[in-house]
Amino acid sequence: MNNRLIILATSFFLLTSFVFLSVIEKKQADINTKNVWMIYFENPKDKSLNFTIENHSLSTNFHWEILADKDSVTQGNSVIANGAKKTIPVSSDGITNKKITVIITSDGNTKEIYKSL
Repeated sequence: MNNRLIILATSFFLLTSFVFLSVIEKKQADINTKNVWMIYFENPKDKSLNFTIENHSLSTNFHWEILADKDSVTQGNSVIANGAKKTIPVSSDGITNKKITVIITSDGNTKEIYKSL
C-alpha cells in the first residue's frame, strides 16, 4: 500500500509540474507580452535601403535617421501600433561606396543597423 501511494503521489506531482511549466513557457514565448521593438533591413544583401520597424512595445512613435558616412541623408517619423510592423522605403540614389547607418529612436531607446553599399 505504501509503495502504491508513493508512486501515485510522485506521478501527481510530476504531472502538475509539467502542466505548470508548459503554461509558463507558452506565456514566455509570446512576443506580444514583451516590451520590445526590432529593426532590420528587408533584404540585407542587395542595394536597397528599405528597412522595417516591428513594434511589440507600448511606444508608438518612432524617429528614424539615415546617415551615409556620418552625414545625414534623410530622416522622418513613423507611428506604428503595438503588434504591427512598417517598412520604410528609402531611396539609395547617389549613395555609393559608403557605410549606411540607420538610427531609430523611441521613448529614449536608440537602436542602430548598418549596411555598406
